[in-house]
Amino acid sequence: MKQIMRDLSSRMGQLQDTTPELLSLLLYSLVLVGLIFLTRFLILRLLVRRGSDSTHRKRWRINSLYIAAFLAALIIAPLWLTSLSGVLTILGIFGTGLVIVNKEVILNITGWFYIMIRRPFVMGNRVMMGNTIGDVLEVRLLDTTMIEVLPRDQGGQSTGRIVHIPNSLVFTHPVSNSSKEFSFNWNEIAVPLTPKSDWKKARGMLLKIAEDCLEEIKTDDQRIQTAEESHDIHYSYLTPSVYVEYKNGAIVLHLRHLTEPRNTRIITDLIWREILTRFARSKNILLHPGLV
Repeated sequence: MKQIMRDLSSRMGQLQDTTPELLSLLLYSLVLVGLIFLTRFLILRLLVRRGSDSTHRKRWRINSLYIAAFLAALIIAPLWLTSLSGVLTILGIFGTGLVIVNKEVILNITGWFYIMIRRPFVMGNRVMMGNTIGDVLEVRLLDTTMIEVLPRDQGGQSTGRIVHIPNSLVFTHPVSNSSKEFSFNWNEIAVPLTPKSDWKKARGMLLKIAEDCLEEIKTDDQRIQTAEESHDIHYSYLTPSVYVEYKNGAIVLHLRHLTEPRNTRIITDLIWREILTRFARSKNILLHPGLV
């Protein structure tokens, strides 16, 4: 312990002798940092003049900040290595303890690099990280900010709460993305009928309702082609389908269709309004009262 203290005292003395040199390096470093961030400011102003949308500008503002900081560190660090050999020695003594104490911070920063390079999601995507579902608002160095969304079986609409998710979760939990690789989700609406109902007629009516209420999605749709070309996501049928099932004393018709994630609640509401209206006009089609 005495030897370590003597080494530390010696290093501190060396730092005092090199103070003028350190001040010159500090001034030079500040000038370089100023030039780098001035360049970042000019680039952001150029984006504003070109009329980029707010999401695009926000993404550039955040990412350019990290890029500028990284470039500044990359350029300035070699200048300081020789002069700060004593500081590096001191940091080396306490380095192991610092790594242990700041393990979560390091994992979050590593997670940020993973998100930026691998891009499992970007701002605006609807994702699930851990047990939280939300729309990504911002990806920061330590955490990802989302506006919380209810699960699909509860409507899938925003709660208005802002949630901050540590970036390290990308290494420890599955991350599901509802809108990046494939712009649509498959939604199913279960319609239970009494056993004596004319289920064949009801099935035809459901298909007609789907045709009237849903957006027609074809294989030449740019969103479908992008999913096929970039991620090899392919479906043989994109049109709505109705499947028949007998369950718990009821005939259950399952209307399966594609919808954009943010429109699921609205589309489900529209379809159910049409189901209730049109089925009420038919005497031989009755909804099962215990399963609706």
